[in-house]
Amino acid sequence: MPPEIIYETQAHVFWDWRVALDLFFGGAGVGALLLAVLLDELFHGKYRRICKTAAWLSLLLVATGLGLLLLKMGRPFHLYQALINFNPHSPLWWGGIFQPLLLIGTLAYALKWQNANPVDEVRKWLGRCLAPLAVIVGTYHGLLLAINVSRPLWNTGPTVVASILGFASTGIAIVLLVHLLRMKLTGRLADAEHVATFLGDLRLVRNALATILLMQLATYFFWWLSLKYGTLADRQALAAANESYGPMFWYLGIGLGIVLPLLLGSWSVLRGEAAHRQLQVGMIALTSFMIVVGGAFFRLALVLGGQAETPLHIF
Repeated sequence: MPPEIIYETQAHVFWDWRVALDLFFGGAGVGALLLAVLLDELFHGKYRRICKTAAWLSLLLVATGLGLLLLKMGRPFHLYQALINFNPHSPLWWGGIFQPLLLIGTLAYALKWQNANPVDEVRKWLGRCLAPLAVIVGTYHGLLLAINVSRPLWNTGPTVVASILGFASTGIAIVLLVHLLRMKLTGRLADAEHVATFLGDLRLVRNALATILLMQLATYFFWWLSLKYGTLADRQALAAANESYGPMFWYLGIGLGIVLPLLLGSWSVLRGEAAHRQLQVGMIALTSFMIVVGGAFFRLALVLGGQAETPLHIF
């Protein structure tokens, strides 16, 4: 009788929407924190209100992401084991160590923004210490996927680069969106002089956001290229992901989250938004919302698409 070989393969998605939202919320929180630190470093407290928004948002987003990750783990109260089991070679260990540390540091940083003094050296130094920690956490979100050699869709260099750029764009966008909402609720959007000053000061941030979106597009193109013309496993992983989650990835993640905001932003500038303040405010709110929603769907399509079933190869 010929020998019978049975392969047991995973028939369900192991990393579900909770992991995708952890990557989204945690990454956006990192981007929000770095925005606050950078603005404070460059302009010495000039943008106190938006930095305060970014700091508290970062705390909320990182805490939400960590909570979803612990929920997915199934034993959230066993997080302490990461502290007693030293394993720097594992990105999961990085997450277990550095995300709680970032959460505690961000809480202290956000509380420092409650101080009415625009220039605070202690706050600045705290931000300088948190910035590299935030970059480590953001990079960990990319490495968490990229180290999976059995998942060709994830196991690429552009996955890490896309993660870093993604947390920067969604972090900035969500800060702008929430800050505009705060201005609306407090009535500051009705003050034409205040709005004009705010929009003028915001030009640097918007230019940085547009540059990041363009870099994201280039990264996704090279990522797709490496899979499209890669090994058989790469091509099959790309085809399986496209078949199952293609519309979510291309139309919502790329189209809604990157292409449309760039096109609408360019149209707004050509339309002469500087002379139409309400158009400018509305366009910032709309494009920021698109980037946030598109970024969430991109993470979801990436996590789920990377686990799409592909043919089993027997060598």
